[in-house]
Amino acid sequence: MDTLPPPSSPVIEPVETESNLLLGLIGGGVAMLISAIVWGAITYFTEYQIGWVAIGVGFLVGIAVRFFGKGRSAVFGIASAVLALLGCVLGNLMFYSGVIAREEGISFMRVFFFFLTTPAALIEVFTLAFDFMDLLFYGLAAWVGYSAAMDTRGRKA
Repeated sequence: MDTLPPPSSPVIEPVETESNLLLGLIGGGVAMLISAIVWGAITYFTEYQIGWVAIGVGFLVGIAVRFFGKGRSAVFGIASAVLALLGCVLGNLMFYSGVIAREEGISFMRVFFFFLTTPAALIEVFTLAFDFMDLLFYGLAAWVGYSAAMDTRGRKA
């Protein structure tokens, strides 16, 4: 009886049994918080937004989602992009809070939590401080976050 040789690649993609979106979101969320603090601190102390930091935010978040989530579907990349974007926005909010706290002579935490609990003030500060470069940095961070999470080099298909 003749038998056919095994195919060189599987006809059916293996199911992702190890992926865990919740764990990816938790890991990415922690990375987002850490990178937001770094983004805010660098911007505050240099008084300049450095675009390379946005790449770092996106990369750190994307790597964390990929490492902890172990998923390869688009939802992991989209989650990374959203978390990276939130990391940059939160970092900018920390910067704005720090500058206002310094100028007004009040605590950083008081200003920061005021913005978090007062949506109208939050929208106003972002409207007043908005710059075209913010869009560029946010987009760059989201793209790098998505790309880092979806990187499949070294993985079997």
